[in-house]
Amino acid sequence: MKRSRALALAFPVLAPVAGVALGALLLASIPALSGRVAHADDPGRAARNQRCATRLSVTLLGKSPDAALLGADDPASRVDAMLATPEFRDRFASFVNASFNGGPTTDPTNDPIYFLARYVLEQNKPWRDLFVGAYDVRPTADRRALDVVPSANGLGYFRTTPWMVRYAGNEEKGIRLSAAYHMIHNTTGFEVPASVAKPGEDRTAAGRQAAACEGCHFTSWFALDKAAAVLSQKRVAADGTVTFDATTVAPTALLGKTLRDDRELVTTLVDSDAFKFSQCRLIYKFLYGRPENQCEAPLFDKCVDELSKGSVVPAIAVIAKDASFCQ
Repeated sequence: MKRSRALALAFPVLAPVAGVALGALLLASIPALSGRVAHADDPGRAARNQRCATRLSVTLLGKSPDAALLGADDPASRVDAMLATPEFRDRFASFVNASFNGGPTTDPTNDPIYFLARYVLEQNKPWRDLFVGAYDVRPTADRRALDVVPSANGLGYFRTTPWMVRYAGNEEKGIRLSAAYHMIHNTTGFEVPASVAKPGEDRTAAGRQAAACEGCHFTSWFALDKAAAVLSQKRVAADGTVTFDATTVAPTALLGKTLRDDRELVTTLVDSDAFKFSQCRLIYKFLYGRPENQCEAPLFDKCVDELSKGSVVPAIAVIAKDASFCQ
């Protein structure tokens, strides 16, 4: 079994996308059918290099290639340099923020994922630090950005106030079901559609234990009520101010162990094979605008290998440098 397929078995909802686009197969087969070998002075080679330079620059930097990249004999050799630029860091951090949030907010101080992701890239930190690192964020003086600062109490962006308020949810007792779901989704790629309450339907904890709801909330591997048990609960003051009560945190049995707080929950998720799988799938979506295909399993495995070493940048590079990216 391919290792990338085996990784998907960590959680059954994460099976890789199967099948290969027919158009891609046809395009890949043309050089082999023609029997024509490209040489260094081949005009066709120059055109292919220019197309490759354009694709790499637009994908990684969000702009047209400069003259040097257009004239490069091997555009893929410039990938490392592109991944070290502010343009790439901004672009990938923006993509991650949009992927985890559905898009930016009108107030940049409410987007800690973007600023922390950019910081992790700038400082060449392990990608897991985005989720479990000892950081916090503070608005700049002009409130047009967030500064990332060390914090012994930090848990990636999950304990930053803007994120906690954004995903505090509306459960009547303050149980943070929305936060629990996004912690699981953002680290493993797991998705479950939200259900819409019917008039008069019991959405209390007792109602969520009914047969129609207990799977998602109490008995599955991702049981949301169990995950939310280790999170502080939302409290809303008379003036609308949202705070969080940590005294409500209680141990919970989930993911094959007893979890005592949100740090143990997120660390368990990030330590799983599903984390590496989902983050490489995220990289494929960034580079290709789609998840990986089954035929790309060997390259996907290389992505997982690189990500396992720490930084996300080599994991992106190994895919972008592969000859298949510019075909």
